Amino acid sequence: MSKFTISQLKSRLVHHAKRNRAVMAPLLFELRKRIKAQGRKAEGFGAWVESHLDMSRRTADRWADDWAIAHGLKKPPKRATTFGQLTKSKPSVDGKVTMSVSFIVDKQKQDEFVEAMEILGEDAEGIIFKAVTEAAKKKSHAKVANHTVAAHA
Repeated sequence: MSKFTISQLKSRLVHHAKRNRAVMAPLLFELRKRIKAQGRKAEGFGAWVESHLDMSRRTADRWADDWAIAHGLKKPPKRATTFGQLTKSKPSVDGKVTMSVSFIVDKQKQDEFVEAMEILGEDAEGIIFKAVTEAAKKKSHAKVANHTVAAHA
């Protein structure tokens, strides 16, 4: 990868702009590293990504960071990240919204999760929603109970 020039990296990224993460992530990582090394601001990584690729700088950074962590080129964040991103769309005509949730797991957990999703099929959405919202309610009730006990102590 380091054999490519900045121009070659940019050209390859534009060519793979169909958002193929597996191909783009190492290229994004290398381009960001090269541009930072040159100290460019006006022609910086983020400005280039947003004007030439169909993604935000935040997405490009996340893809590059995830790839670098997976390949031992960057240390993972000290605090465990549960969700890499949570996005919400505007309601459709029927009032429903599309939510996309991504989180970082190791390869074994990913494989297990994908298999489980395939087994659950259409039921997966309801099961995930129920599990997450019920867990949040339990955690919220536990915080209130702990706060109440501490206040009366």
